[in-house]
Amino acid sequence: MSIRDSWVHGNSVLLERVGAPNARSKRTVRNALRNNVNIDATGDIIHLGGHGAAACFRIGWASRFVIFDSGTEDQQKSGNFWCHFAIPTAIALNAGRRTVARELFINYETTDKDRLDIRATHIWDGNRRIFANNRFVAPRLGADGGIRGHTTNANSTPTTAPTRLSTQRLVPREIYFGVTVSLLIAAVSARGDFLEIRSVGVRFEDPSNVGITTTVVGDLSTIRKTAVKKSGR
Repeated sequence: MSIRDSWVHGNSVLLERVGAPNARSKRTVRNALRNNVNIDATGDIIHLGGHGAAACFRIGWASRFVIFDSGTEDQQKSGNFWCHFAIPTAIALNAGRRTVARELFINYETTDKDRLDIRATHIWDGNRRIFANNRFVAPRLGADGGIRGHTTNANSTPTTAPTRLSTQRLVPREIYFGVTVSLLIAAVSARGDFLEIRSVGVRFEDPSNVGITTTVVGDLSTIRKTAVKKSGR
């Protein structure tokens, strides 16, 4: 068997509009598209109820989530929303055995984990949920990989040990389609707080002596099958 890690950058995030899973008719579509902060089109601002809103900014080193008061005041706001990361997924097949997912990694940082943090992590294989942690606990020393904020020093070496990354072990599940990691971000009386997600990754285990590899990129828009010569290498 072989082990490989597949990562995506934090700024590849896709936001889920509140109400999107229920959008199946004219009324429910309008509800999902409703935006009370008068900024629409990109989906980068999510209405959380009342004058609470979440803004997502994609920057060079991360996606940054900021909870803010969309009204005329600057009050503390609470709410939650989902965001998604499509993980490049190479599925290896050998004698009826398939690639399995083993671990989930998240490299992120928040200004205050009590006010703004990840609350749940889910993993989807196509339309099949294969992992759900609805009681997410942040690492005691943080999950910033040992680099706070960002750095322009290319010689800085991140710390990838589990103590400085969010590392979650999975019940091994065989993979059939493309993998997506879904994160629930929750704010509790947040004001002047933000959370940055730098990278999200999944560790896969491939069966030994791989015969066929199917590569599924992102949202299944690209599928490639490659015959691989069986060898001991």
